[in-house]
Amino acid sequence: MKSGDILGTTVREARISAGMTQERLAEEMGVTPTHIKHIESGHRKPSVELLFALARKLDISLDSLLFPQRPEEPHICRRGMELMRRCSESQAAFIVAVLEDLLKSGLR
Repeated sequence: MKSGDILGTTVREARISAGMTQERLAEEMGVTPTHIKHIESGHRKPSVELLFALARKLDISLDSLLFPQRPEEPHICRRGMELMRRCSESQAAFIVAVLEDLLKSGLR
């Protein structure tokens, strides 16, 4: 799969996950729906500025847009990692401690 196709697929999946139509995303990005359609289909690549704006709007890290995880990694794990990257060190330590306690208690 070509890099434009991978990026386009990732943008489309993130847009759908965010509950947005191509038209709404285009309006909020200041581009035409056709431009979003071409990005998602791999026919065009977004500018660097648009790439950053898409990542912000779709609440996905830039590295996840450019380098999507392996398919065998569950979506919930990717989402958890994206959220953890936005945490402070103390917040991340707290979250890890809570998860460890949950696993030790056998709660599932």
